[in-house]
Amino acid sequence: MKIGLLDHMGYGNLGDAATQEALMANIRSRLPDADIIGFSLNPVDTTKRHGITSYSITYWHPGLSDSSQTDSGGADSNRASLRARLKSIAKNIPVVSRVARRLLHTGREAAHLARSWRRLRSLDTLIIAGGGQLSELWGGPWSHPYNVFKFSFLTKLAERKLVFLNVGAGPLKSGLSRSFVSWSIQMADYVSFRDVESQKLACGSVVKRDTHVFPDSAYALDVSGYGPGPRLSSAKPVVGLNPIGFCDPRIWPTKDAAVYDGYIEKLADFSLWLLNNNYEPRLYSAEASVDIYALEDLRQRLKNRLSATDVERMCIPSGGTVSDLMAEMSEFDYVVTSKFHGVVFSHLLAKPVIALSYHPKIDDLMRNVGHSEYCLDIATFDNRSLEDAFPALVKDAEQLKARFRRTAASYSETLKTQFDGLFAAGTPQLHSRTPERERNEAVADGSA
Repeated sequence: MKIGLLDHMGYGNLGDAATQEALMANIRSRLPDADIIGFSLNPVDTTKRHGITSYSITYWHPGLSDSSQTDSGGADSNRASLRARLKSIAKNIPVVSRVARRLLHTGREAAHLARSWRRLRSLDTLIIAGGGQLSELWGGPWSHPYNVFKFSFLTKLAERKLVFLNVGAGPLKSGLSRSFVSWSIQMADYVSFRDVESQKLACGSVVKRDTHVFPDSAYALDVSGYGPGPRLSSAKPVVGLNPIGFCDPRIWPTKDAAVYDGYIEKLADFSLWLLNNNYEPRLYSAEASVDIYALEDLRQRLKNRLSATDVERMCIPSGGTVSDLMAEMSEFDYVVTSKFHGVVFSHLLAKPVIALSYHPKIDDLMRNVGHSEYCLDIATFDNRSLEDAFPALVKDAEQLKARFRRTAASYSETLKTQFDGLFAAGTPQLHSRTPERERNEAVADGSA
């Protein structure tokens, strides 16, 4: 078996990394000889993080950009010089520059499609997995929706199996995004979503086929090795705070400096409130590449109000792997997060959690597990609402821990059943090749 895993991952989102780790572990436990290939936004990171061969979803990625390549030898130097002269001339003629950019983009995309098709032909199955695969939040219809569509189309063109596994959907406001998603789902051999709301949004009234709903695949992550950790520096209860770049003009799709500043200020105020009420706040991140500004901005706000020693104790650097994050979170008594998988990890580790939600997926997750009273809107919450919710969370802590343990065990068992059906040895759901077809392809490729 040769299985491809596609996810818009590669820039440090540990929720994506956890999903793929859980999925790869479950595939290998059922198909020990399976060869797993990655398709991501940053194949260099994916190969390093997961130890698998990986290819890019797009024609650009770190390691292939023009700026990262070094020319060597006279011929290469001459070509580089010619390219530089042509660019210089084109910049002075706007119409020529626009046409040249469009032609260059089209040519590179066509070459990328051809390369991707050849790679997909070597697979038995492509699995599109992970939460936000069917979303236009980060870049509109020509980002995730288009990437999913083109790989779905190429997979079926290569006569391979196509699986959507426990994906999330939304937002999908553009008609083109909805079309890309519905066409992709129609082509698939198996489709499952991670929640009913994603299923309704992605399928709507257009898609006429059977689809399924299962928990997010990260609930299959093995966290048995992460028990309650030792106190870091005091006997006070530890509260993990997970700031994100919500509305940050530098990185967020919706840019609003006033909203972002207000959000950071409220987190700074809450950090001081925790200290004054005998709690130990800890700033942490599950996606440093996007949240690095929020972490630093919050740190600077706190430096203006606390001693350097207090701030340093709160701002222990986060690790870059799922194992690092699980070890870090295992030392928390409570969690305040704005990440979907921050909530999932809290469930897995039985940590009472408050969600500052920026997306319906987080609202749905909190509601489905039965603690929506601890889900606050990130754009509208105020200090009073957060300071009122936290003591209630502490009071309900033991009940919530028991509920999360039951939920995590139930979801894990449900996923085990799903994976048994998909990945059992010799399963027909994933096989698309026969020995005869392999021989014919080898002859066609001139490699027989």
